Amino acid sequence: MANTKKAATETATATKAENKKPVKLTDDMMVEVKSCVFGGLIYVDKRTGEQVLWDNEGDIQVVSFELLRSMKASQVAFFKNNWIAVVSVLDNDEITPADVYKGLYVQQYYKDVIDPDDFEKVCSWSVSEIEKKVSLLVPAARTNLAIALNTFIENGTLDSIKKIKAFEKALECELSIPE
Repeated sequence: MANTKKAATETATATKAENKKPVKLTDDMMVEVKSCVFGGLIYVDKRTGEQVLWDNEGDIQVVSFELLRSMKASQVAFFKNNWIAVVSVLDNDEITPADVYKGLYVQQYYKDVIDPDDFEKVCSWSVSEIEKKVSLLVPAARTNLAIALNTFIENGTLDSIKKIKAFEKALECELSIPE
């Protein structure tokens, strides 16, 4: 009986995935892209010379899907290092950030991402969650997390010595110690 129920659930899940209409992404679609890097970030398209500048982490710039394809082709590090994150496609609520990542063939870089807007939530993780989840982050995301954690330690959001030690071990760095 359990196997029958499991098979039915798997079939229903597969059917839902198959029933989702393929998303058509065109080069002229405008996409909101957020910087996930503390500090400034700049992209210069090698073909056109077009520049995109994010002054701070969390800044959003609107770029074309064509520019994102060019970015992926010439500087894939923007995706591999999670320096940017897709927020939305303008004028199209049906297309999700996951659809854009899939269309760019970069979805594998975003499966274990922690959005910098959610960094404060990591302060509530247990020690075992810290060990498990931080190990999945790419090096650039670990650096961003360490910077955020130091801010949280300074402002008192993160004050558990046990958790700070767990983050230090998982990140392989020293964090600020609260006074």
